[in-house]
Amino acid sequence: MFVGRQAELRRLAAAQAATPAAVLVVGEAGIGKSRLVREFADGIDALVAEGGADPGGTAYAPFVPVLRRLVREHGAGLVPGGGRVGLARLLPELGEVTELPGLGRARLFEEVLLLVERAAERRPVVLLLEDLHWADQASRDLLVFLLRNLMRPGVLVIATSREPLRLPVAEVIRVPPLGREEVARMLGCDGGERGVAAGRAVWSGAELDAIVARSEGNPLFVEALADVGAAAATPASLRELLLAGADRLGPASLDVLRIAAVAGRRTPHEVLAAVAGLDDLALDDALRPIVHARLLLVDGDGYTFRHALIRDAVYDDLLPGERRRLHARCAGAWPELAADHWYLAGDRRRAFDAAWRAGRWERVLELWDDAYGQGRDHAWVLEQAARDALCEGDAERAEELATRALEEVDDPLRAAHLLELRVAVRDLLGEEGLDDLREAVRLAPGEARLIGSLATVLAWNGQDVEARAHAEKALALGDTRAMVTLAALTALDGDLGTASSLYAEFRSTAPDDDSLLMSYASEADVLEAAGEHTRAESVAHEGMSRARRLGMARTRGAHLAANLAEPLVSLGRWQEAREVIRAALALDPAPIHRAWILMVLGTVAVWEGAWAEADEVVRLARPLMRGRSRGYDSCLEPDLLECRLAVARSDLRRAGQVVDHVLAEHDLRQSRRYAWPLLALAARVGRVREAPVGIATTGPVQEAYRATFEAERGGSWAAAVACWRAVGQPHALGQALVRAAEQDRAGARDLLREAAAIAASLAAEPLRREVEAAAATLRVGISGDLHLSARELEVLALVAEGLSNRQIAERLFISARTSGVHVSNILAKLGATSRVEAAALARRAGLI
Repeated sequence: MFVGRQAELRRLAAAQAATPAAVLVVGEAGIGKSRLVREFADGIDALVAEGGADPGGTAYAPFVPVLRRLVREHGAGLVPGGGRVGLARLLPELGEVTELPGLGRARLFEEVLLLVERAAERRPVVLLLEDLHWADQASRDLLVFLLRNLMRPGVLVIATSREPLRLPVAEVIRVPPLGREEVARMLGCDGGERGVAAGRAVWSGAELDAIVARSEGNPLFVEALADVGAAAATPASLRELLLAGADRLGPASLDVLRIAAVAGRRTPHEVLAAVAGLDDLALDDALRPIVHARLLLVDGDGYTFRHALIRDAVYDDLLPGERRRLHARCAGAWPELAADHWYLAGDRRRAFDAAWRAGRWERVLELWDDAYGQGRDHAWVLEQAARDALCEGDAERAEELATRALEEVDDPLRAAHLLELRVAVRDLLGEEGLDDLREAVRLAPGEARLIGSLATVLAWNGQDVEARAHAEKALALGDTRAMVTLAALTALDGDLGTASSLYAEFRSTAPDDDSLLMSYASEADVLEAAGEHTRAESVAHEGMSRARRLGMARTRGAHLAANLAEPLVSLGRWQEAREVIRAALALDPAPIHRAWILMVLGTVAVWEGAWAEADEVVRLARPLMRGRSRGYDSCLEPDLLECRLAVARSDLRRAGQVVDHVLAEHDLRQSRRYAWPLLALAARVGRVREAPVGIATTGPVQEAYRATFEAERGGSWAAAVACWRAVGQPHALGQALVRAAEQDRAGARDLLREAAAIAASLAAEPLRREVEAAAATLRVGISGDLHLSARELEVLALVAEGLSNRQIAERLFISARTSGVHVSNILAKLGATSRVEAAALARRAGLI
């Protein structure tokens, strides 16, 4: 009988009314967690998909029945490609898995999310995941991903656990013990001294008090004590208490109950019938007393124990020989779990064969024996287990297995493919795979995909000549993905027109969705590096839109978010960048993508003066970028950020330490984007006087950084100002204007006024302080006058309407960059610190 729990039911109902939502129901064993959530689920109009964890279960096991229910209800067509890239790893009935090296786990998570959200568009969905205290780490990772990324209404996730778990956004409901009145209602009495008949029992107040005290309000123990009688001696163990109901079963019913305990947490009817060896009527007769005693509950087309403790008690009560025999019978009746049952039956040979048929490669390795494995390929098993480990998120284990497989392989082509797998694994670990790829190409010189991958990594590491040669060879051999590498190299040579044509040509015939989206990321990156910030923003936006349509918003879409946030920062649209970053980090991106997003966030934090936030970004990002998996540019980013932070804080000692590390440990000639920025900072803190020979200067951004380096060495800051003005990066321009004012006292007032306007428009607090300090040192006033040009008056009127720079540009048929320059000049002339203040000053002066 279900009693009480009304407050908890109301909280569950409130969560369902506010979907997407998640609830974690926590309580001790037997307290009624499962009963509570089932009572709730039975009373709502929703598709309830249930799963649960068992001790020692396989990866993602709690989600398999959940996903299978959703697919059976709505079909795999809810997911692009029918789930064959991700879901097929867990649901073999969807077909053979389409491999995407390095993306298997990410795409699996993406497809699970899509399936759940799109199912909820048709009917509200409740995902009920029981006993998560036993869940494997891969299942917990998938659950955390879902909770962070569920955006659409209609999805309620309910999880139960004996212990608290760290689950984002999940409301925690702790199930308390029953009180005396609730225990009385549960037993069918009013709690008075005289008692009321409940079935065959009549409980006095004293007996009720005894049950309350001995059960401590645990419903499972209340029922068990009621079965044995309140006045009975205390059972010798909890197991005896839990088995009190089972002891009254007939032999046939007890056999069926024991079979169910051996079979698992949930037993399909057909499996129970096959193992029991009973005809339909006899099985029904055996089951009816078990269900009546509520030891087993009917669950769809199968049966589940009312509580895991009851199952454990029945299982533990079996003799060792009984367990082995029943496991063997379950193995014969349930092929899907045969490997586990043969293993627990002690038949290692049959467990090995069943594991092989089921593709349980870790279990195969555990059971490997020369006698069992005779005629089988051990290295192949190691490779499959490595791929499984990669999908489960255990990159360290995947690397170990791939390395062991390599040690056993003599065939050059197989070794080359194993090296390619290890490169994908090590990339996730932040380690460079260049040597592995070189060896793979040596072993398989005709493999176009390997040659193309080598070309990509060579390009990441600044080895352009060799990268181009390999990319051209890969393309000639049929790997069209090499066109993306060629496009990037062409852009970095300064030929953006040809590069854009190559990107467009590739996208018209891209071999797969992942490569298509990677081309957007690559093009946005090279455009940003070339100072084409607006075009970079546009390409990244287009890529993110394609990612959403393809169902990859949380994988490659998160990657593209970094490519979008970076040009927004360059253009001075920092708050927009922060919104993009916030949304991307909430998607729980892969480590290297998270690191790139954090780098952009850290830059904004430094320039805004949020130095504690920048410190935290450095702390979080460095472990994710510890290797050179993405080349020198990626490797140098944390150093550049930390050096910028130290200079902003005037911590020249720390800045010098970072610069010394960079100069000692890195070859700046292999970095296209960060060599000149780091050298400019090194010159500022007095660590270098001459740039190393061979540093490339490609495009206006690198020319501006080089001009800044030359100015730091005593050259012209006016030249640096001109370069940054051409690039259109307001913050860098503002910094150069301050330094130019120190060289040009006659023009200092105008230079500082412009810098002050930039600082105000960006809310760049450190830059504002630099301007004020320079003005005080040079003894110049930086308050503005009200002499505006005709065009500036037009822009000012639109500013007063609340239009953004982009909207002003569209209204006046000018570029967004020109619009931004006009707004900066207006702020400087009016001496305003914000657009609102500028509008107010103009109204008071009668200008608008």
